[in-house]
Amino acid sequence: MKTTNKIEGVGWLSVLCWGSLVLLLVAATFSTVQSNAAKQFHPPVVENKTRSFEIMRARRNLDIEAAGPELSIRNGYDKNITAFAVSVNGLIGSPDFLYSENEDWRAIAPGVVYTDWFGNRRYVDRPVGAREDFDIRVLAVVFDDKTSDGDEKAIAGILYARLKSKRLLTRIVDLLNENINSPGAIDDTVFDELRSRISSLSSDPGDASDTNDVLRWLGQLDHGLSPSQRIVRVKETCENLVARL
Repeated sequence: MKTTNKIEGVGWLSVLCWGSLVLLLVAATFSTVQSNAAKQFHPPVVENKTRSFEIMRARRNLDIEAAGPELSIRNGYDKNITAFAVSVNGLIGSPDFLYSENEDWRAIAPGVVYTDWFGNRRYVDRPVGAREDFDIRVLAVVFDDKTSDGDEKAIAGILYARLKSKRLLTRIVDLLNENINSPGAIDDTVFDELRSRISSLSSDPGDASDTNDVLRWLGQLDHGLSPSQRIVRVKETCENLVARL
């Protein structure tokens, strides 16, 4: 009897333990489902003004609540895309690959899927903790033959930015030529003065990227070169970029 009672006691204890384990597993599963549901990326609202630049996937960064989406966009045209414009909640991003210093990254080839994170404008009237849905608009593309497709205003914005860069870089090339053709020797003092003159060519914040690129090129070149040789190298880089634009 004692043995029987002991065995029965162990049996009931096992049943209770297994029952508790099942309840814990169910609770954990329910909690996981709730957590995943809270993190789900609801399909964004997408408007496409191009004929064949299509969003293949949109993902949310779950680690950063305010982050914009990661978009994978496919070039469905038979031309290389050198620039495009996408709007996320009204904030327009316009990557332009012609500025790339890597020749292999200056266009999205036909059939290629381009993936990147995009900024977004958060809704100021959205309650704290509310889900941030994305209103995505694929606005326009510009091709390597300078033709384009999509929203005319977005296309004009890309082309105007290129025109501004071209004008500023042309002025920089003139300034570099002035120093190269100068009868006097180009020493470090003259070189530093040239950098200062380049910096002061434009006060427009929109030109800062081009100016900073040129100054960076002047500073990055092999310091084994003479100042005049470094200026010639940068002039050639600027001229190549002007030709692409």
